[in-house]
Amino acid sequence: MKKRGLWWIFGPVIVAFALVMALLLAPFSLIHITQKSTRDSSVSFSKNIFKGEAVKMAAFNDKSERYVPFFGSSELLRLDTMHPSMLAAKYQRNYQPFLLGQAGTESLTHYLGMQEMTPALHKKQAVFIVSQQWFTKKNTKVFFPEFYSPLQTVDWLTHIKQITPTDRFIAQRLLQQKQIKDSTFYNHMIIKISDNKPLSKTDINLLRFRHRVLLREDQLFSNFSRSENWSKHVEPATKKLPAEDNYSLLSQEAERTGARETTNNPFQVKNSFYKYRVKMRLKQLAGSQEKFDYRQSDEYADFQAVLAEFAKQHTDVLFIIQPVNQRWSDYTGLRKNMYYQSVDKVKKQLRSQGFNNIADFSHDGGKNYFMQDTIHMGWQGWVAADKRIKPFLQNGYQPTDYHINNNYLSRDWQNLMPTTKNLNQFK
Repeated sequence: MKKRGLWWIFGPVIVAFALVMALLLAPFSLIHITQKSTRDSSVSFSKNIFKGEAVKMAAFNDKSERYVPFFGSSELLRLDTMHPSMLAAKYQRNYQPFLLGQAGTESLTHYLGMQEMTPALHKKQAVFIVSQQWFTKKNTKVFFPEFYSPLQTVDWLTHIKQITPTDRFIAQRLLQQKQIKDSTFYNHMIIKISDNKPLSKTDINLLRFRHRVLLREDQLFSNFSRSENWSKHVEPATKKLPAEDNYSLLSQEAERTGARETTNNPFQVKNSFYKYRVKMRLKQLAGSQEKFDYRQSDEYADFQAVLAEFAKQHTDVLFIIQPVNQRWSDYTGLRKNMYYQSVDKVKKQLRSQGFNNIADFSHDGGKNYFMQDTIHMGWQGWVAADKRIKPFLQNGYQPTDYHINNNYLSRDWQNLMPTTKNLNQFK
């Protein structure tokens, strides 16, 4: 009777645990991804999809549609009429952006996300949008916990065949994050990489088991990631666009839209943005950016890790450098010289390593309706960007010739104050 009583207490728990483990270790996928759900996911901005692997790889493996990763941050969320997703959908181009980024996604987050989708990068194309606001001196990884996924860490560790300077750098960066420091499972493995010591066979086997479990969890949670952005934003926008894929017509439409939507302020920012984000604090914001500085930051080294991954995968990348709203920066006191020096530092890092596809719009922030708000490209900005995006992607993959310089991971580079002389002398 005693044994039977214990079974009634613990038996259901044991059975439930066994069923859960069987589900997580099942040799079949736990998610059915249709073409519609893939299309919706491309503009969903769901954190589960961004942090996960299943939906992204389903999209990039889709033979019926060529999804191209667009890496960036909050500018991708501005789904206005001229957004790259709208233009590609309207004119049925031979690509469709898959948007990877939202507010707070910077280079370290993107590097880890890339580990889940290396087949989508290997000898493929990508677009990477750079924001100078990433390159701040302090608190550059405030949003890291929000976008961190253990699955990314497992993918990164299992991809390491021979430890590189980038691997050691990433290990050191991860060991600064609470999620890693508090994890007994990952901590000792990442310390090994940091110390240039290879993982053991036991480590690798544990990682493979953990990957299977985490991938099943990803598939389960991805089932709950639904978005109506395509039907609410993309489809209505395509109806407003000119019938012909013509830049003169697109520019005219961008001008009309920008004029119509920026009527309540002198900064040419969208009416709703000004009303809810600026108007109530306008006086306090005067001169508020005088001390902003983007020239010295650990973000430059994180950005280098991204470049190293692109080089490793031979990814053909177009880099887009956003401007800031000049009318707004004049009001808030953002120093132009500082801003342009930070852009020059990014371009030095890119060009010196063979990343020559750069669309630099840093000097265009004063053009009419180029910006939608204070720091994000809008109607005319997206039209200008499309003049670089469209031919780059429609012409297809071009072989790469990158040559990675690991000195860009160094403190010397992170702290370098960029002047023409300093940038020329850095090797």
